[in-house]
Amino acid sequence: MKILAPLKNSAETIPLLEAGADEFFCGLTPPDWEKCFGQTWANRRAPSSAGMPDVADFEVAVDSSAGRPVYVALNAPWYPPGAVEMLAEFGVLLLEKGASALIVADMDLLLALAEAGAASRLHVSSLATCNNPGSAAFFRDLGVSRVILPRHLALGEIEEISVPGLELETFLLNDGCVFEEGLCATTHAVGTFCLGDGEGTEGVNPETFERYAFWKWTLNHCGCQTSRGYPVGPCGLCALPRLLQIGIASFKVVGREASLPRKEKAVELAARALKIARDGGGPEEIRQAVVDLRGAAPMCEGAHLCYYPDVWHRPMRKEAAC
Repeated sequence: MKILAPLKNSAETIPLLEAGADEFFCGLTPPDWEKCFGQTWANRRAPSSAGMPDVADFEVAVDSSAGRPVYVALNAPWYPPGAVEMLAEFGVLLLEKGASALIVADMDLLLALAEAGAASRLHVSSLATCNNPGSAAFFRDLGVSRVILPRHLALGEIEEISVPGLELETFLLNDGCVFEEGLCATTHAVGTFCLGDGEGTEGVNPETFERYAFWKWTLNHCGCQTSRGYPVGPCGLCALPRLLQIGIASFKVVGREASLPRKEKAVELAARALKIARDGGGPEEIRQAVVDLRGAAPMCEGAHLCYYPDVWHRPMRKEAAC
């Protein structure tokens, strides 16, 4: 039951601890990576805008984390020949330097690190698309400690995937994705074409295009923040009571590339909602607290930002079931 916060550099660690973070994740690139593999990314986000500067700054972040875990993402969906060997060696170095675990998506890299004896300190990235109990049991049997679930799963599906002996992490705040990220055949290294798609498609009426455009706008934080400084993007806060009931171990605040003030507000909002859920509060109580803090009440009333909109589904009456 932890709030996982994104880091871009060591200076963000203490402010995010004070905002309520329980653990951290960041991205790093091996020193000789660009010389060997050009502009190919070593993890899912651009190193220039979201990556931690270097291993030395990562060590400072670990030292200033007050003993809280710091995880490192090496989670590109695939790698060019020769890259897995470099990343496996780099991953072992990071574990020696204080990383609590590595976040990995590529199966070759995952197996290389497992063979190096690091299986219990691996988290399976959402880009590996673990979306059923069979795949969760597969990763558990490989010895990994945690699986990060894809962001498009419904609460009932998350409950089915929860298998004994494996920690689960779910998305909680910020950053939507038009497609299922791990099944998308593209990479943001060539641009987020997905945010501009749809126009010109034949056979789709204008109303559908308008609704699709609105949905994509919400995935991209509605292009703004509230006047109180809080982000207005994908949100799973009201589902926390159900996610706690399922036994989710960690709740992810997304956005390594975001500004520190936005991260602080997001972590503060998440920590406030988690406290209410731990104290026995339900979805309605959390929604009211979120609106009181963040504002943007109409977006919550319409469930426009919900990662898990099924939290508001009413149970089907027995006589109506078939």
